[in-house]
Amino acid sequence: MRAIQFMMIDYIKVKQQIYFMPLFILIAFVLWGRGFSILMPFSYMIFVAIIFATSPFGACKRGDAGFLVLLPSTTTHRVLGRFLYGMSFVGFAVVCCGIFAAVCQMMGKKMEIWEAISCLFLLAFCMIIITLEFLILYLAGEHMASQLLGIVRVAPPMAAFFAIMYVMDDMEVSGQISMMHNPEGGLLRIGILAVAAAFAVWVVSVVICVKVTAKRDYV
Repeated sequence: MRAIQFMMIDYIKVKQQIYFMPLFILIAFVLWGRGFSILMPFSYMIFVAIIFATSPFGACKRGDAGFLVLLPSTTTHRVLGRFLYGMSFVGFAVVCCGIFAAVCQMMGKKMEIWEAISCLFLLAFCMIIITLEFLILYLAGEHMASQLLGIVRVAPPMAAFFAIMYVMDDMEVSGQISMMHNPEGGLLRIGILAVAAAFAVWVVSVVICVKVTAKRDYV
């Protein structure tokens, strides 16, 4: 599929940044190893995913854009490839969370149901943030001012990370997290629906960005 090829092109563009990924995994592992809930390393990996997802936009050059337009492909392939690149980091964060959970299981520390439910909400939140970032960047154009690009790329993940940390801390202190221990309350279904809704928003955003990019390329 040509969209996958364009996703790999984005990986090549930012390969020097990708080399730092093992360091972030190590930091997440240290956070988990210090006795924190699995939500802590998962939240950290989500923060990293949001940062890395928009890296190709900063790596784009005018010559590159012209070259990509001339490749035997459609606008849908190029845009979908970029969106798949972003979501691949979400998948990577989920895989890391799964590995941590498996290690916990092997060590006799069972993952609580409220932790799994919380991970679903964090996953949906991450998907929405990345999708909105991509939507803004495509609507504004890939060659926007570097200052605006930096704000769009850095501000949302920073705000998201501190918001998640604040909510987690508040829930633990107030004891409200205990309400998640009962999956019969519908939170598990709501979490699944939240992920499904986030995916629907992702699909709609892909369609919008394809139309915007096609019109811009035509002009």
